[in-house]
Amino acid sequence: MTTSSPTVSVPPRLHPSSMIRRSAVLVLVLGMSIVAVSVVFTYPFAYSIPLAGIVAGALAFTFFKGRYLYGRPTPLQSIAISVTLVLGVILLIGLFVFLPDYASRTFLLGMLLVIGIVFIPLGIASGPLMLLLAGLCILNALLGLWLQGVSLTFFAGIDGVLKIIFGILMLSARPVHPDTERGVRPSP
Repeated sequence: MTTSSPTVSVPPRLHPSSMIRRSAVLVLVLGMSIVAVSVVFTYPFAYSIPLAGIVAGALAFTFFKGRYLYGRPTPLQSIAISVTLVLGVILLIGLFVFLPDYASRTFLLGMLLVIGIVFIPLGIASGPLMLLLAGLCILNALLGLWLQGVSLTFFAGIDGVLKIIFGILMLSARPVHPDTERGVRPSP
C-alpha cells in the first residue's frame, strides 16, 4: 500500500534579504530628516527633526511592508527585526535619561550613534549593505564625538547623505532567482 503526501508549494524567495527594500524606505526617510537637521539646525529643537524622521521611518517601515517585501523573512530575520526594535527603544531611552541636554552636540551625535548601532541587527534582515551602513554611521558618530573642533553640521550632513545613498542603493535591489541567467527573473 502506498501513501502519497500532498506537496506544499512554497513560492521562492525573491531576494536573500527580503527586507532590503523595506529597510531602504526607513533609511531614506532617516537620511532626509538628518540632512534637514544639518541644513536647518535650529537650537534647541534640532533633536526633534531626527526624532520625527525616526517616527516617520518606522511608520513607513510598518505601513509599506507589503509593497516593498521580496518574500517572507526567515525566522532569524524576524528575530533580528524584533531585537532591532527593542534595542532601539532601550538605547533611545538611555540617551534621553543619561544625556538630558537635548540640544547638545554630544546628545545629537549620540542619537546618530544609536541609530547606527540599531542598524547592526537590522542588517541581518536587510543584508550586507545595511551592515556596511551601520559601520559607517557608527564610525562617523564616533569621529564627531572625538573631533570636537569640527562642526556638528559636517558630521550630521555626512550621516544623512550616507543614509540617502545607501537607501537608494537598497531600494534599487532587484529580485534574485538562482535558476535564471544573471539571477534576474525573465520578463513574461
